[in-house]
Amino acid sequence: MNYKSILTFLLVNLLWHYSGYTQQAEVRYSVPDEPWDENFGNHRAIINVEQSSDAVHLDFLWRRHDLKPENHRLIIINAKTGEIIKNIYRIQIDQERCEIVFGPVAATGVYYFYYLPYQPELKQYAPGPYLTPEEAPDKDWTSRHNLYKTGRQFVDVKEVKVEEIQARRAFHSFYPMEVTATVMEVSNYLQKHQSDFLLFPEDRVYPIRMLDVLPLRWIKRSPGSIFKGVAQKNEYYTLQIGVYAAQKNLRDIRLIFSDIKDKNGNEIPASAFTCFNTNGVDTRGKPFTKKIDLAKEGIQPLWIGVDIPSNAIPGIYEGNIGVQTQNAGQQVIPVRLQIEDKLLADRGDGETWRHSRLRWLNSSLGIADQPTLDYESLKLHNESIVATGKTVQLSSTGLPALIQTPLANNILATPIRFTVEVNNKIHLLKYKPLEFVEQKPGSVSWSTSSESDSFFVECIAKMEFDGRMHYRYKLTAKKSIYIQDIRLELPFKKEFATYMVGMGRMGGYTPPSHISRWIKTEDSFWIGNTLGGVQCELRGGQYHGPLLNLYQPNPPASWYNGMNGGFRVDSNDSVVTASAYSGARDMQAGQSVEYEFALLITPVKPFDTKKQFFNRYYHGTFPTPEVIANGGNVMNIHHATEFNPYINYPFIAQKKMKEIVEEWHKKNWKVKIYYTVRELSNHLTEIWALRSLGNEVLAGGRGGGYQWLQEHLVTGYTPQWYTHIGNGMVDAAILNGSESRWYNYYIEGLNWLMKNMDIDGLYLDDVSFDRHIIQRMRRVMEMTKPGCMIDLHSNTAFSLGSANQNMEMFPYIDKTWFGEGFNFDLMPADFWLTEVSGIPFGIPNDILMHMSVNNKRGMIYAMTHRGFYPIWKLWDEFGISDSKMVGYWDAHPLVQTNNEQIKATSYVKSGSVLIVLGSWSNQKEKVKLQLDWKRLGLEPNKVKLRSPEIEGYQRSREINMSETLTIEPKNDLIIIISKR
Repeated sequence: MNYKSILTFLLVNLLWHYSGYTQQAEVRYSVPDEPWDENFGNHRAIINVEQSSDAVHLDFLWRRHDLKPENHRLIIINAKTGEIIKNIYRIQIDQERCEIVFGPVAATGVYYFYYLPYQPELKQYAPGPYLTPEEAPDKDWTSRHNLYKTGRQFVDVKEVKVEEIQARRAFHSFYPMEVTATVMEVSNYLQKHQSDFLLFPEDRVYPIRMLDVLPLRWIKRSPGSIFKGVAQKNEYYTLQIGVYAAQKNLRDIRLIFSDIKDKNGNEIPASAFTCFNTNGVDTRGKPFTKKIDLAKEGIQPLWIGVDIPSNAIPGIYEGNIGVQTQNAGQQVIPVRLQIEDKLLADRGDGETWRHSRLRWLNSSLGIADQPTLDYESLKLHNESIVATGKTVQLSSTGLPALIQTPLANNILATPIRFTVEVNNKIHLLKYKPLEFVEQKPGSVSWSTSSESDSFFVECIAKMEFDGRMHYRYKLTAKKSIYIQDIRLELPFKKEFATYMVGMGRMGGYTPPSHISRWIKTEDSFWIGNTLGGVQCELRGGQYHGPLLNLYQPNPPASWYNGMNGGFRVDSNDSVVTASAYSGARDMQAGQSVEYEFALLITPVKPFDTKKQFFNRYYHGTFPTPEVIANGGNVMNIHHATEFNPYINYPFIAQKKMKEIVEEWHKKNWKVKIYYTVRELSNHLTEIWALRSLGNEVLAGGRGGGYQWLQEHLVTGYTPQWYTHIGNGMVDAAILNGSESRWYNYYIEGLNWLMKNMDIDGLYLDDVSFDRHIIQRMRRVMEMTKPGCMIDLHSNTAFSLGSANQNMEMFPYIDKTWFGEGFNFDLMPADFWLTEVSGIPFGIPNDILMHMSVNNKRGMIYAMTHRGFYPIWKLWDEFGISDSKMVGYWDAHPLVQTNNEQIKATSYVKSGSVLIVLGSWSNQKEKVKLQLDWKRLGLEPNKVKLRSPEIEGYQRSREINMSETLTIEPKNDLIIIISKR
């Protein structure tokens, strides 16, 4: 399809009646061969002036859908000389019509009339504004031509007309689906067609865009006309039917499909048809139906998919699609579909204009109750469940009595408790024996219940292969009763409850006591250390992804309990108890309240330093020779690049993406791309189909933002990321809704990218989905291209704690890239360990500098920042991949210091050790090393110490064993000890 071709129509035999004037117009819509400067906006009219004049009159129907045209500047320029017309007198400016007088017009010829100019923003991440209306015309000029609001007796004013309306690029064009019919045209049309609702079939190449105004294209034809289309064998073919509620509100719009048959009786069955607006499959793989109501004068596009089999007999197939309503009867659209004798091998997915990918919305790809490759099948023995080295022994309440990790025998002091408090006493609940409901390789489910004179309690729970447990407790009152509290209590052995993240606190050491209410819906916490821990997430709200500060969901009602709920930490000499409480409430007989929560055992996997030191990331598409020479081997292609220009829609620049992937594969690099879910580019081909789904996929909102959004979407969206990508092109994203079928599409998109672009994984820049989506993603990656990797970046301002809120993702990712929103110079060491390093959770991190310029101390935690090849060079010279990391956080470090402000981590291998000393002091510190020589396997009198040369980082020097070392503020010192 040639998008640069002239978009033309003739408005023939139509009389325009408006304000006493009759106008017959012939207007051509087009796109120029080369786009004009974006400063003038995205739209213009071409005016032909045949005679010079001090003033000329222009009156035309510009048929606009954007809001408040009168608020924008009008600019008229001589196409040849570039001279700007000085005077513009506005007679009438509204969405339908533009009537002005302008001048002087000294030269004949073509003039460009720009009516939506704006100030482009080339560097920042927010668009520039529209230009405000032009200055009032010269008073002498208006007086000379008798230009007054009270009358139309113009003096010495010649007539000009618009010959063409242009969009700067085809992407900006309003033609044909946003060229509006006038109010009078619609009124006349409805006089001729008086059905309660009107139907307008449309080809997929003309997505229905406007939801509140009829396009001129429709009123030029009769409603209910036959749909004619051409498909190929194996194509997933799509079409639309626009429903216009002409006379009344419509209730419960549904489609009824017939078989379509050719003259020989060959058929495409009705079961091959689906309507994405009325039927779907959710992210859990469950089918659903949607009720569609439509307000009077509203438009509802219905997107329809037809699954053409690969063995379809070529021919012309005919049938019907019925549109049924609850309160306005049924109408039928005849369908004539020609199936060509051509096989579309990829079903049409490689050409986005076909909209064949809409079927991805209903995909269940990756849904399976099977472990991913890092994990083993669950084992159940009596009341104990084993999940790849983690063991949970259940009590009669259904909650863990014991939690064992590969590094810790039992992190619990006593069993976890679901506690009901009445009359200042713990209400006694006697539970029935556990019943194991289902056992699969990927999950084990169980239930139990309890009954007292006051309550009936039901517990339903499931543990998955990665060590995550999900619980629902339903408490039903048997009589009217006042409850002081219902809470969840996690009693940890104090030796394991060293650190804490969440509960409104920055990550760090666990305080002896702490209490907090719900802060910006911070719904979870983690307590533990590097040997073992548990994250607790309180669930039951409408959103469970990590971006709490972006979506700002309401807290779960049961836990929140009208601000009575909160979090608490209490401790004694041996036990640290973390509680999530809901506070006091009255319950009536028969009333129920449900408490939902999840527990995740950490670390989710062993911390793999070998992979951390081998996989060396470069975040960009043009690695330097030094990066290449020093082991760089993983490239992340960001959005807003020529290879991946549009955020979260990497399906347009296919040729360039394929080329760069092939180029770097030849150099033994892995190539990953930016592709996530949170916002979607306005260059998304399916944007209009998604908009027809209401707020299911695209969030509603205030509108505004980049000019394209205001001119085309107009209202009902939330603008997000803005990027000027050069050459007058802008990528303007809008916010996704929360969990939706777009996640299904996204997973199919990942599968397509691996198969067709040969990518090696994803860079996730904050995600809005929760764990079951990334679990599906990991399964698909392992199925399609084993060895693919995922790294996750998160802005702590979005997530209110990147590590804690993203922890449920950790079993399925390979690495994090945290640091945005952090000022590392201000953060203590316990924050680095818990919120940045990933060590307690088994996930390595690369440092994202962002607000910091100090790149020191990362090696305390096996980190450096991306592309920093001098540290990579050190790794290779030392052979760090073969070493064992022993950190200051370990119970028995190999290297210690005599200064609490200086932390020490050692990387030990046979015959040598690399030591990193890091200072969290604001001043110079003196420090001496304390080494466990026996465990290091070295003899102090047979070794040498040196500080190796690291370009741009530290200078080389020999170190005396007995000397006192000086560490600069917030700095580090790397030392290698080796045999002489």
